[in-house]
Amino acid sequence: MSAPAGWAPPAPSRRLPAVAPAALLVGATALLLVAGALWPAWRMVAWWLLPLLGLGAVLHARSLRQRALDERREWRAKIDEAGLSLAQWIPGESVAMSPGWQSRLGPLNPADPLAWLTQVHAVDRMTLEERLPALLRGGATTAAGSRPGGKEGPDDPTGQASPDTEPDTLHHALRLPDEAGGWVWHELRLRVARRDPRGRARQVLASLQDIQWRRTAEERQRMSSGLFQHLHEGLAITDLEHRLLDANPAYWALMAALVEPPAGLVIENGDPAPETAEALRRRMLGHPALPLDEAQLRRAGHDPEAIADALADPAGHWQGLVKVRAAGGQPRTLRLTVSSIPEPDGPARYRVLALSDLTQELQRQQALERLGRFDLLTGLPNEQEFLRRLQAALQISRQVGPGFMLCVARVDLDGFAAFNRRHGVARADQAMRELGRRLTLALRQAPQWSDDVARLGGDEFGLLLRVQSVEEAQQALERLVQVLRRPIDPDDESGASRPGDPGDPGDPGNPGHADGPGTSAGTPTSADAEINDLDGEDAFGALRLSASVGATLYPQDGGEAETLMRHAAHALYRVKRSGRDGVQFFDVEKRRSREAQAQAALRVQQALEAGELCLYYQPKLDLVGGALLGAEALLRWRHPQRGLLAPATFLPTVEHSGMAAQLGHWVLEQALEQARLWRTQGLDLELSVNISPRHLAAPAFVPRLEALLARHPDVPPDRIVLELLESSALDDVAHARRLLTDCKRLGLRLAMDDFGTGYATLSVLKQLPLDQLKIDRSFVQTMLVDAQDHALVQGVIALAGQFGCELVAEGVESPAHAQALIALGCHVGQGSGLCEPLPPQALLDWALRRTPPPSPALKIPR
Repeated sequence: MSAPAGWAPPAPSRRLPAVAPAALLVGATALLLVAGALWPAWRMVAWWLLPLLGLGAVLHARSLRQRALDERREWRAKIDEAGLSLAQWIPGESVAMSPGWQSRLGPLNPADPLAWLTQVHAVDRMTLEERLPALLRGGATTAAGSRPGGKEGPDDPTGQASPDTEPDTLHHALRLPDEAGGWVWHELRLRVARRDPRGRARQVLASLQDIQWRRTAEERQRMSSGLFQHLHEGLAITDLEHRLLDANPAYWALMAALVEPPAGLVIENGDPAPETAEALRRRMLGHPALPLDEAQLRRAGHDPEAIADALADPAGHWQGLVKVRAAGGQPRTLRLTVSSIPEPDGPARYRVLALSDLTQELQRQQALERLGRFDLLTGLPNEQEFLRRLQAALQISRQVGPGFMLCVARVDLDGFAAFNRRHGVARADQAMRELGRRLTLALRQAPQWSDDVARLGGDEFGLLLRVQSVEEAQQALERLVQVLRRPIDPDDESGASRPGDPGDPGDPGNPGHADGPGTSAGTPTSADAEINDLDGEDAFGALRLSASVGATLYPQDGGEAETLMRHAAHALYRVKRSGRDGVQFFDVEKRRSREAQAQAALRVQQALEAGELCLYYQPKLDLVGGALLGAEALLRWRHPQRGLLAPATFLPTVEHSGMAAQLGHWVLEQALEQARLWRTQGLDLELSVNISPRHLAAPAFVPRLEALLARHPDVPPDRIVLELLESSALDDVAHARRLLTDCKRLGLRLAMDDFGTGYATLSVLKQLPLDQLKIDRSFVQTMLVDAQDHALVQGVIALAGQFGCELVAEGVESPAHAQALIALGCHVGQGSGLCEPLPPQALLDWALRRTPPPSPALKIPR
């Protein structure tokens, strides 16, 4: 431990020497004896004064002894506080030691003065066991010493004794145990104060001082120095003006690499470059630390004033990147970190500059980024990078506005998998590199833009072309297909095609490379026309490939980048389906039509869920007697904005979707429930329900229908008529017959709706178990003015009689139509001339209050 602050040795007492009281007493006694002998009158006085003088002398002696003891205790306390322990021994006779020594090393044995070494660390004990006996015996070896930390010599850090080292002393650093079980460094100092005639020690003085604090400070200093010297990051100490004061080897090595000839970065004053490291130090010390000079910082885009403001605070800090050109012209990127060094009191006086060369790290990072953005085999951008470039091109197109179009294309090599299996992976990779090179050379460029090609994966490429019209895009893609069709020479390791091949970029007359938009594409040559398969060889043994291209155009196809790529893939799929080796564009209008249909179907679905759909019912009447025979369920939409809509306005949008079966099942359920309610209200009608072809072909149509009938046991199945279209039976007559037979098994009746408008033959009609035929309204409405329609209606009526089917005429609009139908033999009809479709309650009221007219053929009942 260190001495306490402000500690000083006690001041010496201002008193007479220890022999003065005794001399005074003897002198006074002698004087009194002489006076009593010479002058008898003084004899009595002497007898009284002598005892008093003796008592005073005794008291004074006691006072002196007490003062000496107090001073000794004070010295011992001060020595203990300073961490210093003292001992003195005369070998073989006596020992004296301070309490601190005894607490650290135990009592000393005069007979064995080295017994205390058992408390010392083993490493230190080995040295002391060798040197202490030599010191006590005397000799040349007693001149050796050691310093704290094991360094020999108290004044020489090299470990050798200084010339003025006393021969009878020994200094050594040793470790003693502490209470916590660790080791604490102490400094031992021994001095032989007296020797006998044979040179052996007769009196030894020893001191032991705690130097753990000094040892810790030295270790920290060594670590700081080692860190400064061996750190791979360049470190420099500067003043507040950034003048270089000191730097570590890494900084000097970096500066040497930057300023050695040919100079390029930081030394631009024309002076000759330094030839040695020492010359470099002499040149740079005291000058602005590089690259913190103002000119270099400004070239790197940094503001020196802003840096000064950031460092104005005592704990200021600034960091930035500086791009420099090293010796030989190689660019480097350096990271600079400048920090102020705080002072214990007062403003900062120094700053530390940390300099890191990030060049290799950034190069590795760029290489990794390139691996993630470019294809390893061809060096072309990959799909991710292609999408990024496409997004950038779309952004520019939106900012610039109309003026050019973007053609996004996907190119697939036809039969390349078979090519790979036939010729091996090495040949396939060679062909892929060659094809990528051809596409790159065939792209067009301009000062403000350039076309792009990428390898999307496998045997597929992506193209981004700038064009002015659809025709130009078609020509450009066909030209690129011609480039890919050129044969690949198997004997050429580079994969280059033979001179004179169509599309050869080296051919002056070749149209395979154009200078800008609008360049026309070359036409296929006779050599290309002779290609008979997708992976063939020509007469010279060269390999030939073909390609399929699907493309889309922006802004006609106004989607985002991913959407455009997906649409190009759709077009490519159509090329593959149509025979490959061609170019097709995505049909934007068809896509918009499909999207509109999907939106309409979704709106119908929402209407169904919101309860906006309902059923109206149109009566079927006996044209002769006027009796109400039945009704047909017709779907209506109570649109919130457009009012009541007929099915022709929304059903076509769901006919070919999955919703057709769901909607048909809902209509069946509603119709059965309404038939049940009417029966409870006294109205028993034959109810007809239309079944769409998609509904009829839906999985589990019959089981679901059977479940519906089971939930409505009060409705007889023979009072339900399923009306089918002719197209329902044309695709698969056998399957349709099985379904209709199952429906008949459930007790339902079957009708052929709109008969005569389809293409059903008599053989098909004969195979189906039908109960009714319904004459289409288009024939009935014109039968009075069109002889052919009249004859057609007459033929259908006769045909129904031959097949044993009931007949219902649709579109009865007037009494004349009813009379004509009765005359031909058709007695059942429906139409707006008889009754408009009505809601369920309105039809019930109409049926209950009406009375059939006496002459239905002359007056249509209302």
